[in-house]
Amino acid sequence: MKKLFLCLFFLPVLIGCITDFAPEVEGVQGILVVDGMITSGESVFRLSRSVGINELLRDKEMITNAVMYVERSDGMIFNATHEGEGAYHINTGDLSPSLEYRLCFSIGDRQYQSSFLKPIQTVEIDNLSFRKEGWRAPVEIYVTSNGGKESPIYYRWSYRETWEVKATLKATHYYENGKLTELDLRTPYNSYYCWGRDSSKSLLLGTTKELAENIISNKKLYEVPCTNDKVSILYHVEVSQMQLREEAYNYYRFMQDEIERTGGLFNLVMSAGDNGNIYSLSDPDETMIGYVEVTNVTKKGMYIPWDDVYEDAGEHCEVFIVRNEFGDLPWLDYFSTPKTYSTWRCVDCRMRYNATKNKPSWWPTDHL
Repeated sequence: MKKLFLCLFFLPVLIGCITDFAPEVEGVQGILVVDGMITSGESVFRLSRSVGINELLRDKEMITNAVMYVERSDGMIFNATHEGEGAYHINTGDLSPSLEYRLCFSIGDRQYQSSFLKPIQTVEIDNLSFRKEGWRAPVEIYVTSNGGKESPIYYRWSYRETWEVKATLKATHYYENGKLTELDLRTPYNSYYCWGRDSSKSLLLGTTKELAENIISNKKLYEVPCTNDKVSILYHVEVSQMQLREEAYNYYRFMQDEIERTGGLFNLVMSAGDNGNIYSLSDPDETMIGYVEVTNVTKKGMYIPWDDVYEDAGEHCEVFIVRNEFGDLPWLDYFSTPKTYSTWRCVDCRMRYNATKNKPSWWPTDHL
């Protein structure tokens, strides 16, 4: 009986990075841009410099040498760690409702800080749901929350995606150091199962200002194409909800409108105070962009199985059969058996978008 096996060559695992939005300012370059919020748990801030309308954002626009911390009104300090690409992580733990918080940082000899604010107590997410209206329709994600009479009527959301994906074909052997090696699917070295991760990149805002009650009912946050690899096996999303002050909402709304109007370009035509709530202690006339809100975050997650939403795009994987030149040699099985090959993308799940062998510890499947 002839054996069929697929071979692949192992490649270094490359992790793709998506650069966060940094405003491109027409006619004005080098403006300090601060992006982030003080939230319960871990807060993430990014510092960069604005670029001209016809320039690309380069590494030098990312500010990586800042000293940053969150200050609490009782004098407590929470120091930041720099994680690369201008991102600073600060673990503040649970925010005390009776105390105020602000962001402080320095770049060289210049000192900056945001306004002291008390944290908003964000309500829980009542429900996450998904909807798919018909054939070839996208998978739509919705959120529902009841803010109550005493809570702010302004909202912002973000989300983190995790999904499982597999290669189209199952490889049984691979080449390493010029040697053909059997691939064991029961170990992490297999190239069949992978997991991907991503997060929201756009501003997701909402308000109940025009409604009779402070209730967010089935608000659509985003959608995923039904042919996307993300929903081909098992998909998980965790949505974070933050309630905002009116000033913060107006700032984010202005940014959102500008991005939608110009396709991502940012124009410094702002009225007084629209630049945010961050100030320079070293130079009161320095212009900056950024609003640091202080708010608790509530989260809710859900799984979406493939059989409810996925529609196979029909990827074609060509298989090549290579026979040896010696003919059949029954006593030498390796040489007498034709070898079957395919392309890397078809047999290596790491070729998919953002896919790695880094399986989340909480993922419900038992394979690696």
